[in-house]
Amino acid sequence: MNWGLKIVIGLAAFIVFIVSLGIYMVSKDTDSLVDKDYYEKSLSYDEVYVKKQNLVNDNAKPVVKVGVDTLIITFKQVGNKGKLNFKRPSNGSLDKSVLFETKTATYLLPIDDYVKGSWSLEIDWVGDGKAYISSHPVFL
Repeated sequence: MNWGLKIVIGLAAFIVFIVSLGIYMVSKDTDSLVDKDYYEKSLSYDEVYVKKQNLVNDNAKPVVKVGVDTLIITFKQVGNKGKLNFKRPSNGSLDKSVLFETKTATYLLPIDDYVKGSWSLEIDWVGDGKAYISSHPVFL
C-alpha cells in the first residue's frame, strides 16, 4: 500500500465522519432555545425595558432568600401581584410559573417539590400601580 492510497483512505474516513456528524445533529434536534416564543417576546421588548427601568428608578429590586424548604421574597412595597417564572437552564421541561399576590411586603413559597439545583428566577409584578421585572439566579 503506497502513501497516495493512505491519503485517499484518510480523506474518505474524514468525509464520512463529518457527514455522519451532520446527520446526527440534524436528526437529534437538541438545539433548544431558552424561550420557544422568543420572536414574539422581542416584539414587546419595549414593555420589558420600561419594567426594568422602573425597577432601577424606584430602587425596587426584591431580596430573594432561600430557606430550608421555603423561598422568601421581600419586596420594597406592600400589596404586590404578579408571576414568578422559574427556569431551569439544564432542563427546560422543569420550568414553572407561579402566580402570587401579597398583602404584606414578604412572599413565602414552599419549594419542597422543586428539583434541587440552579434555577433562574424572573419576578414580573405590579406594585403601587407600577410594573416591574427582576431576574435572580437561585440555587435551591
